[in-house]
Order: sequence, then C-alpha cells, then structure tokens
Amino acid sequence: MAKISHISKDMKIKKIGTLFKKHNATNWAINLGLENESKSTETTYTNFSNAKLLRKNSHINPTKEYPKGYNLRFKITSTQDWISSTNDSNLPKSRFLEHYFLFDAVRVDQFGQPLSETIKVKLPQFELARSLFFYTPYLARSAILENSLSVDFYIVSNPDHYLINILPACSYPISHFNDVGIRRILSWILIDPDIRQSFESISQFCTQYGYDVDQYRIWSFCFNPPQLNGVIFDAYGYYKAETSEFFVNEISGFERISSRISKEVEFYSDKFIESKSGGKGENTSGTKNNGKEPTIKDDEEGNSDDVQIIDVVTTHFDFLEAIETRKTTKKSRLKNNGVKDQDLPSSNATSEVSTNEPISEGTIPSAEFNGVEDETEDLHLYLDRFSAFQQMINLFCEENPVKNFSFQLHKLPNIQGHSKYIKTDGNPRCVAEVSFRLNQQNIVILEVDTSDNKKPLSTRVLSIKDLNQWNQADRAKVLELVVTQCLRWPKGIFKKICFKNSTLNHPRMNIKSQKISDQELIGWANRMFNILL
Repeated sequence: MAKISHISKDMKIKKIGTLFKKHNATNWAINLGLENESKSTETTYTNFSNAKLLRKNSHINPTKEYPKGYNLRFKITSTQDWISSTNDSNLPKSRFLEHYFLFDAVRVDQFGQPLSETIKVKLPQFELARSLFFYTPYLARSAILENSLSVDFYIVSNPDHYLINILPACSYPISHFNDVGIRRILSWILIDPDIRQSFESISQFCTQYGYDVDQYRIWSFCFNPPQLNGVIFDAYGYYKAETSEFFVNEISGFERISSRISKEVEFYSDKFIESKSGGKGENTSGTKNNGKEPTIKDDEEGNSDDVQIIDVVTTHFDFLEAIETRKTTKKSRLKNNGVKDQDLPSSNATSEVSTNEPISEGTIPSAEFNGVEDETEDLHLYLDRFSAFQQMINLFCEENPVKNFSFQLHKLPNIQGHSKYIKTDGNPRCVAEVSFRLNQQNIVILEVDTSDNKKPLSTRVLSIKDLNQWNQADRAKVLELVVTQCLRWPKGIFKKICFKNSTLNHPRMNIKSQKISDQELIGWANRMFNILL
C-alpha cells in the first residue's frame, strides 16, 4: 500500500476535517486528526487527491494489519429521507467539522435477505463520496473543480450507443480505459443524471459554503447524495447493540446498484492506438508497483509521461444491469515484432510518487490507483461472440447421444506482463467451454474469442482424464498458459491431463456478409464427430 511521506508510521485517522487551499494555489488539502499507538494525538493534512486513502479509524502508513471494526450490511430504500447537516448555519466553523447523513436502514445478511432489525445509521458525508467517487486521484481533484467533467469529456447520445469523447485537456490516465470495471463506473458517473448531479454538487457546495480566512479558502466537505434506490451497503464501523445504532467508518462495497444507462458506451480518444496485429497498443496499465510501497510526496509535481499504478484498498461495486462499454479508435500502427507482448514498459518503479495533477515538467512519477473492484455479473454481454460456435455445438448435440451437457464462459486471467487477456476494444477476452459425456469419455471443447486477431486460435477438443481435477485446477492453468503463450494452446499440459486432444479448424466465413453458411457449420460439426469417433 502507498505511504504518505510526512506522516509517521501506524497513525490512526481519528478525524477527517475541513478542506483548504491558498488563494493562489490549485491543490486542495484536507485536515486530519491522527493518533499513534500510545494514544498521543496530532493534527496534520494531506492533499485531497489522496482522498481514497482516508478511511476513518484506519491507519496511515501501517506496518501491520489492523482490525477494521464491526462489519455490518444494510439496505436503504433511497436517500430522499436522509437527514443532513449540510445546510445547518448554526454549526461552528472548525478545522474538524464533519457533516453526516442520518437515516434508518434494514440490516441484511450475506445474501441480501432482510433481518428483523432496523438500524439507525450515522454516515460521514465524506465517506460516502470517497467510496462512491474518489477511486482515483483524478476524480478526487475533479470533484472540487466546477464543470470539470464537461471540460474533460464530451458525450454524444446516438440512437444505439453513447460516445464519450475524451478531450485533450483530460488528465485521466489513458491506461485506465483498458479496465472494463473502471469504464463501467466512469460511464455511470458521466451519464446517469442522478449520479452526475451528485458528483457535481461537491464543487457547487464548495463554492457555495466555502469561506475565506486570511490567505486561505476553507470548506467543510458536503454534497447531495444520489438516490441509490434499494442499494445494499457493506460497511465497517461501531455498532451499539442496545440502541441499534451503527456509526460508519468505512464503506467497503455497494450491491444492487441500478443505473439509467440502457445503451452501449463507447470511449474514444486520439491517444488510443490499436495494433494492427491485434496485440499491444498503448501501455495498458502503466507501470505497476509490484507490491512495493511507494511514498506519496504531497509537495512534488508528478510527471505526465511516467505513471505508476499503486495498490490501495478497493471498494466493491455490483450493478444490477451490466453497462456494456468498449474503447474505439481510428488509429492503428504496425506492431513491433521485436517487442515482447507485455503491458509494462519497465519494472523500474521508483519509491517516490505524486498524486497531484500531472505535468510534463513533473519531477517524480505521477501516481494513480484504481480504487474499485467491479463485481458485476457481465459474462452475458460477450455471449454473442460465440454464436456460430453455439450453433455448431447444437448441431452436434442433436445428432449424438451426449450426457451431462454444460456450457460456460470464462474470462482469460489478467496476468501482469501480458496483454492478451483483453481485446483491442478493451473488453475481456473470453473462452467458451462446452463439456459433456460421450462414448464413456469426458469431453471438453474450448473456443477462444480471437475476433480481433489475424491468427485465430483453432477450437480445441479434449478427452479429459480427471474431470474433477479439470474443474478444480487444470482449467485455470490452461487459461493462464493461453495468455502467457500469446494466444497459443499449451500443448505440454494437454498431454498430461488428456487421453487425447485435437484441434478443430474453424469454418470459412463469407468475407462480404461476415457470416458462416449453414453448410460450413454442418462441416464443422462433422469434423468434430470424426475427432470423437
């Protein structure tokens, strides 16, 4: 995890206070009340771009793991009846004034089922915004700048899709657009009107309620929450059982989030470059810190040409409806055959980084983090890539006495140093797996989506020795090797786990219609029959 340079080790965050900046400065900072292990307290601050790292009762620069408090899951109806201290003019101005939301919620179990108990929740407004929005330094910085999203993104609503143009002024790291989860949540912030209004209320309240003291602009963080109808919160904090009160310190996840986005979302940037070979374009992930602990320097500027992705505690998101997104590009370039297929330009991650707005003259690497983990079930979005394969399998099964039939989709694993786990549109590369029993054999058929690659991978037909071992470990190892061997079948492992394994060549596609004829599909199914005789 990242460290903040001017803060001592193992300091517990007791208070998260007001924001401030000098009148002639651009960077905002936020006051912190800290406590060491001897219970001695001190006050300090850090740049607001580090907001994702600031969780109440968590530890800055920890040297060991600390308990996170009482874990409780609750479901809300909406935020419309929440009581907020935002507009209370009687609250005294203070370095550590914190605004809260107060509301009732229904406690739920791990499956989202309601328990009998209704609880009274006290939720810091900063914590809700931190977990909803501030998963990168860019979004934290942008949230307190008026009209920042309009300056950085231009959205066109077409009949069948949204096109989000990433404008030249945007400093959001290009590498992040290769992450389908980040694109999904960023689409939600940009396009869903309720979520966008909530995000933009942060800068509006900063302007409205901020005040001047000497050479500083001061503001106590507050905002309008989105409606979040029916959303489940997974949170940590302090639970007072005798009064059923729950004081939230950290929201670790949101479930059953509904969005108002019913069309596919395309992201376009002049900086997106697609390799003609279907391989690597721009650096897909930035330089990873490889488990090292970089130190964030609040008083240094980051270099826009040197971006490091550093580890942070993530917030989990689970959408009810998977938002389909992809990258689109008009540029292409020939792949340098001498370049290894990898994401990382180098492994020279340095120890000092900056989360400030990156500039070309920055003195140390710019730091970015992805503070979200998208757990939305979205495999159904990629089923249409295997329509011809499914038709062929259906033809085969109609003519043969198969038993225990199963069809599954898997995403190729994200393995550091390799890029083939994603397609050139930034979406996951999937593998269709069909399994059944035929003629006393356990058959597994694998089909990899290589629609963006000039060298498609042939269908693989396996006669598996141990189906339990396949499900428990062997499948995962095969998919890993497909990635590390640059979309090639790993023949060595097949010899070990299969009685027999064979390749099944694809049918020819009509170039004009981009479709496979019925005759070709029948031929494909017949070739598989001959393999399994």
